[in-house]
Amino acid sequence: MVLVVLALNALAAGGVWWLQTSVPTIDGRIDGLAGLDGPVEVTRDSRGVLYIKAGTPTDASYALGFAHAQDRLWQMELTRRIGMGRLAEIVGEPGLNVDRMIRTLGLHRLAEVNLQRLSPEPRAHVDAYAAGVNAYLDSRTGALPLEFIALGFNPEPWRPADSLVWGRLMSLQLAGNWFGEILRARMLKAGLTLADLEILWAAGSDETSAPTAPSLAGTEAVDAIKLAGLADALPSEVAPRLASNVWALSGSRTPTGKPVLAGDPHLALTDPVHWTLARIEAPGYRRVGAFVPSVPFLVIGHNGRVAWSMTTTPSDTQDLFVEKIDPADPARYLTPDGTAAFETRIERIRAGDTMVEQTVRSTRHGPVVSDAMATAGAATPNGAVLALASPVLREDDDTAEALFRMAASTNASEFISALHGFHAPQQNVAFADSDGRIGLISAGRVPIRRSGNGFLPSAGWTGEQDWMGWAPFHALPATVDPAGGALVNANNRVIGIDPGLYLGREFDAPYRAERIIERLRDTDGSVIAMSSIQSDTVSLFARDLVPVLLQTIGHTAPDSVTKAAIDLLRTWDGDMALDRPEPVVFAAWIDVLHQRLFADDLGPLMPQYSRIRAETMLKVLTAERRWCDDQRTEAVESCSDIAAGALSEAMATMTRQFGGDVAKWRWGDAHHAEFEHRVWSRVPVLDRLLQRRSETGGGDYTVSRGSWSRADKPAFKHAHGASLRVVYDLSDLDRSGFVAALGPSGNPFSPFYSTWQPDWTSGRLFEIPEQPETPHAILRLEP
Repeated sequence: MVLVVLALNALAAGGVWWLQTSVPTIDGRIDGLAGLDGPVEVTRDSRGVLYIKAGTPTDASYALGFAHAQDRLWQMELTRRIGMGRLAEIVGEPGLNVDRMIRTLGLHRLAEVNLQRLSPEPRAHVDAYAAGVNAYLDSRTGALPLEFIALGFNPEPWRPADSLVWGRLMSLQLAGNWFGEILRARMLKAGLTLADLEILWAAGSDETSAPTAPSLAGTEAVDAIKLAGLADALPSEVAPRLASNVWALSGSRTPTGKPVLAGDPHLALTDPVHWTLARIEAPGYRRVGAFVPSVPFLVIGHNGRVAWSMTTTPSDTQDLFVEKIDPADPARYLTPDGTAAFETRIERIRAGDTMVEQTVRSTRHGPVVSDAMATAGAATPNGAVLALASPVLREDDDTAEALFRMAASTNASEFISALHGFHAPQQNVAFADSDGRIGLISAGRVPIRRSGNGFLPSAGWTGEQDWMGWAPFHALPATVDPAGGALVNANNRVIGIDPGLYLGREFDAPYRAERIIERLRDTDGSVIAMSSIQSDTVSLFARDLVPVLLQTIGHTAPDSVTKAAIDLLRTWDGDMALDRPEPVVFAAWIDVLHQRLFADDLGPLMPQYSRIRAETMLKVLTAERRWCDDQRTEAVESCSDIAAGALSEAMATMTRQFGGDVAKWRWGDAHHAEFEHRVWSRVPVLDRLLQRRSETGGGDYTVSRGSWSRADKPAFKHAHGASLRVVYDLSDLDRSGFVAALGPSGNPFSPFYSTWQPDWTSGRLFEIPEQPETPHAILRLEP
């Protein structure tokens, strides 16, 4: 028995040793690399930030591809497989829904077209990056990263188009209002009215357009679409993930006399995160900031002269069109001018050992997304299908070219010129240059509709809601060199230069923007002060809602725990800091209240309406109180009944988890950032061993975004927030600050697996200067 145990221990030790060989060589010299024109030095500092110095810009991109593959090969492979619709090849049937939808949308086909549209200079960088990735694949030794071993496959050679598919995936995530169209259509089908939808998607006081569904609501065509099946077929990889903060101060408001610009894009918290940090130098070429593994272009950063960051414009730039099939010929569909033939192609999807054929159809509006359901290609009983129109799906999208041109700009004017080619998704792009100029432009294609507003699926056969073209660039929202010396956006409403330009009604409540403005009034404009604002956890939404909640319940306090919770809220300043008890009370209360207000009306659709919308909750509790009555009971409940019952239920749940002394509750104990890994998070035991989490503050409406969903442990899973923070000092861009979550490597055996996490959790930024203060490793790449 002893010998058996020793043998097993030896095998385990040998296995661990072998897995450790998956950590790449990052120190020394690698010779004979095909495609490299001259030597390149790749330095990693003590945090694992990349410093690349090359003799030519394309050699720098080659080295970036090599280093990205060293650090994030699995993430790159997963991204391109999703974008190609080849996920099921490695995960089997669970990946089929993703592959069906992605093949229907044709993302990799579009990336191939994009590649051909690139001008010679950015094309050379894409080609060099792919060569660098393949040079690593050819020269690497030892084990592959653990995910490849677990799933039993090897990575294929990298193709240039693989680097462009990420942009299409991200564009779909950041412009995903078609998910909302499907949900709202399902709500109408379930018996809700347009007036109900206007409350459920209540907009701020500056919203002028009510939801409309001209010639569509209530028609047989809506009933014909299998909306539930389509909703089930929508993969999370293209689900909307919208948020971010950005602001800029001109030199008149900073101690240096030059601008500062701060940004923190909010995305799903994944493992690894979306970003790597690097400084890339070659003669006439400098790129510093946040790159995405698989892409050679700088996404958010500076080039020594111009700095930029972005927030999503939650504009309505996607429309679903109901297309009626020609009753006489199922290969054709109805148009205002008669009938037209579907464009079709056959996609073959391999899931394990099974080959699945899918017929993809497209109409004049776009791909037929309802064909992505399990019964792909089958007409519904009344002969209708859904087609998606989106700028993301256009062959003439030049956003990749624009990213390259933005990073090559030497001043604000050149940067603005580059933004003309930024097509999708629409983004509020903030910029500042070393000459002292600042600006914010909502760049991207915005459709001009013949009528309607895209809030619900449109009738494709009439042409009444057809797109007539794009809003001209000069009509988009834009502010350059404002007289007040400040620009702020946090996904709140932006207004076009043409005030008649309709952008949508799903902009975020202005609480984060208002809090940033409030903080900027008392700031000195320094990098440290801007970083402090990024970490702000005060919820102006809580400040608005708590008094309403307390007034609604009156003096109801059935037990000591509830009374203690109410007493805390009465004096709370809305700060959702991780060491405070009040956020636990607030979050638990509004979570249960949200369910009690809307679950009776929405029924099985409630999980899709999970976000607590600030304007909606305030409007229901103060004006539209009919929603407080629970339709499932014979009694007529008041808002006081519902709110008090929600508080009692919430406090009982939190007491079971955190004990009966409310004053000792901590938001940090209840609210954890959890970084989901696409493999390990689905494997028992490994999901606990390799789960990376951190206590965090904030909430959905705080500057330090802490959007959460209910869970068991922790009670509130922080799943969406600022995975990257940057603050640029235009007086000396080398003094700019950066931080991203987790670390540069996705390999658990790497020393750089979590080197950024302590700084990210505490809100500290670090500089990426010309030379690293403490080089950790230097790798010389030789041709």
